[in-house]
Amino acid sequence: MKWSIYQILVFIGMALIMWILESTLLGHIGVEITSREGAVYSPLITFLVLILFITGFYILFLFEAKKGHKFQQSIWTYMPSMCMFIGGTSVVLFLLGGTIGPIGGWIEQVRSLFYVFLSYFLFLIFLFIFSFEHKRKRFEQSPERTVHLSYFWTLVLFFSLFFLF
Repeated sequence: MKWSIYQILVFIGMALIMWILESTLLGHIGVEITSREGAVYSPLITFLVLILFITGFYILFLFEAKKGHKFQQSIWTYMPSMCMFIGGTSVVLFLLGGTIGPIGGWIEQVRSLFYVFLSYFLFLIFLFIFSFEHKRKRFEQSPERTVHLSYFWTLVLFFSLFFLF
């Protein structure tokens, strides 16, 4: 019960971060280039926001690992394939919805939907890395160590993408 309360607090904290980003910080970090182009945001701040979201998912998974034997179920052997299928389908639907569907208009009207989509895709990436690492060393290491390694590899992935692009 204690870990579930901690998970709820982390989830509320992540929602609070989204609210703070939407209501206060975005007005100060955007720099208008011209009247026709949108705001350009600092890549460092974007990277820090990604780290905050990934850290939130890391803490959620760590608390879940401390609860018990949730990560010993047989579904985790299929989870990397499921994550790839769900992630690929989500990307295609998101791109279709943004180009020919209503998602672009929805995000313009309700900008907080952007953070919902961002956190959803970051969660899928973290879940894929976790499930891959968990499947690879399922019986060799504890779930807590798998969560730590997943956090490390997810940060390495985004850190390398940050410097690559």
